[in-house]
Amino acid sequence: GIVMIGEIGGGEAVVSTQSTGSHKQIDLTANPILYYYYTNRTVLFGMCAGNELFFAALYLLRFSDGPDFGFPGFSLFRSTALVCAPIMIIKSVISLVQLIAASKNIAIVDNEEHAKAHR
Repeated sequence: GIVMIGEIGGGEAVVSTQSTGSHKQIDLTANPILYYYYTNRTVLFGMCAGNELFFAALYLLRFSDGPDFGFPGFSLFRSTALVCAPIMIIKSVISLVQLIAASKNIAIVDNEEHAKAHR
């Protein structure tokens, strides 16, 4: 479910911008969320790293809680998952915004091509 949002959003963005060569060349000025996400490398890195750490921690939790921090319930893998969960949620929302923007771009291009074909 959630993992697929990012994959589908990225795929739609690529399809919607095949003529420009990169899904990162979407008109970012129209969408402040995507603009900030793609123009600030620190934010982009932090979001991608936090998202990957969340899923890695969940995977590792399947086998072990990891080293204990000395406080009950605060193991390494569990704490990593809890800290990174908000990042994963925000990244998923950004992927959903990207999916919506890409879908709108595809509809615009499709309408323009349809209008040209029927002139």
